[in-house]
Amino acid sequence: MESLEVSSGGPGLISLLGRAVGLDAAASARFRTLVDDSIDVFVTTPFEVTASRRITGSVSRDGAVVAASDLLNSVQTDARSIGPARDPNWPGALPPATGFELVDTLPVTVVRQLADDGRNLARQFSGPMGPPASLLNQTVITVEGGGHSVEVPMRMVFTCTSLGLIPGFSAAMDIPRHLRVSTAGRWVRIDAPFGTVYRSTGLGNVLAL
Repeated sequence: MESLEVSSGGPGLISLLGRAVGLDAAASARFRTLVDDSIDVFVTTPFEVTASRRITGSVSRDGAVVAASDLLNSVQTDARSIGPARDPNWPGALPPATGFELVDTLPVTVVRQLADDGRNLARQFSGPMGPPASLLNQTVITVEGGGHSVEVPMRMVFTCTSLGLIPGFSAAMDIPRHLRVSTAGRWVRIDAPFGTVYRSTGLGNVLAL
């Protein structure tokens, strides 16, 4: 039986988990413990992209995998106990904890355009299977910097918008209006104001979420 005690970051985690479970009732969550009681909580999505939010607290075991729905219920009810471990359900390796290099920061105008593209895609393809892979794989922007060139596919933007990681026009002015695009080996990371998404660009892309 796995457990989690949240000291801070609970509302944001609830938001992420609620949307992840809404996209996929069988979504999994995985913990990575860091320094100073920080914990990265990763969730799977149907888009070959992994998302995460950082909280502080204590967890029963580093690397533990649980059902995202069980974790959502636990955090919503302030119950320390989550449920049984489901480590075999996690589809592959986590992205590296360190080593990412910032490639570029996208300004607010680009962020909003990407968010609009994601919302339009969601409205256009709202069936049970979601958008087709051909559209999700389309590159929406290429960022360059630090000797790197990174293509950002629609599936990463779609994940950001589907999980509510990009602020809307009505968000408080003190919330950042930019995305940070970083890379480490075969991994691409996008840090959004309300969470982070990761995608592997190498071989075994589907499994190495």
